[in-house]
Amino acid sequence: MGLLRSIFGTKMRSNIPDNQLMRILFNSIGMDTVIWGNTDMESLVEDYHNKNADLFSVIDLIVNGFNKVDIVVKRGTMDDFEIVQNGPLFDLMNTPNPSQSQDEFFALYLKFKLTTGNGINWTPRRFPNGPIIEMWTLPSQYTKVISGGWAKPIKGYEVEMSGSQSIRLDPGDVLHIKETNLSFGYGNELYGMSRLKPGSAPVQINNSSQEASQSRFNNRGVSGFLQVIGANSKDEGIAASQSIKNQLQKQGRGAKNEGSIVATGMEVKFIPTTIPAVDLGIFEGQKKTLHQLCNLYHVPPILLDPTVANTYNNIREAQKDLYRNAVIPEVQQFCTAFNRFTRSAYKNEWIDYETKNVECLQTDNQSIVQWLSQAWWLTPNQKLEIMGMPTVDLPEMDQRYIPANMIPLTDQPIDVEPLKGINDYR
Repeated sequence: MGLLRSIFGTKMRSNIPDNQLMRILFNSIGMDTVIWGNTDMESLVEDYHNKNADLFSVIDLIVNGFNKVDIVVKRGTMDDFEIVQNGPLFDLMNTPNPSQSQDEFFALYLKFKLTTGNGINWTPRRFPNGPIIEMWTLPSQYTKVISGGWAKPIKGYEVEMSGSQSIRLDPGDVLHIKETNLSFGYGNELYGMSRLKPGSAPVQINNSSQEASQSRFNNRGVSGFLQVIGANSKDEGIAASQSIKNQLQKQGRGAKNEGSIVATGMEVKFIPTTIPAVDLGIFEGQKKTLHQLCNLYHVPPILLDPTVANTYNNIREAQKDLYRNAVIPEVQQFCTAFNRFTRSAYKNEWIDYETKNVECLQTDNQSIVQWLSQAWWLTPNQKLEIMGMPTVDLPEMDQRYIPANMIPLTDQPIDVEPLKGINDYR
């Protein structure tokens, strides 16, 4: 806990007057130093997220799932609580700031976190450790950690975009939620590690595949060169070649000229210089890297790859896996980090989540009814409770009813051969 408290800039335990571990980890960092980290977050945003359609789709699928989960405010204890639908914390969750709805805020926060590994939110308060006034997601590629050395690794945050003035923020007003980072040294561990760092190769290969596909699509018809054979002289051959080239550029270039014919009176020979996209494995490479990107974010590929067997049951199970392995962990991390960050600012109130509006996570009622119809060992009121319906205050509703066709084996009107022991078969 001492390490975590120090990293997050909070007060260390009073019985640890001199944290030797902090001296070792942050001894090389000077006072009031900007920590740059070892990842180019701007490239992750501009060259990866903003330019790669497959990566964008994977992240967007998680974001859309996140916004279908209800963030609720609870009051009381973990075992005895009530759902709160008014008050400062409820208002903050529903309207984080004047410019964004709840869905817009969480979409921006989560996209930055999934792309750069850092979801950094500015949360100004009316007074230290008091209720939060608003929440704004900061551009993580332009937000830097300011270190105060080993005594206070996170002294603050600085936001600075190209050509604009910078602003420094107190760490008590910044909720920084980050991915796990194993790169310790020079303050690198103060940032989260993007999943795109180990996944850079699939993204780059996917980008190259898409660029190659686009280039082939835009330049269809130019797949080799023509050699003029029937020319009477070298100059005539050069002139004929130039004429044919001009015709190809005007009549045979672009998708709209697919299958067009260019006529010439010269005897020519076509020499191919390219390999078909299928032979190069461009399309197969895109499919493979899409699956790798899905694996990075725990997204079932079936939800984004139409070539995978996508029956109704397969898709439904894949949607459940999406929430269990990708969406819910992100929701849990935000709720846990927020509650820890605000602590007692909202008295006995905290945020949690509910999935009752997520259709794929709801149990099939038809299957429940079919199962309950055979569950004779349950009382009618117990069955109503399982279905989420109010019970009936009648003595008959709390009794068990055994089907008439079920009687003990000993009451059968036929002779039943007693079971033999293993020695009887020897």
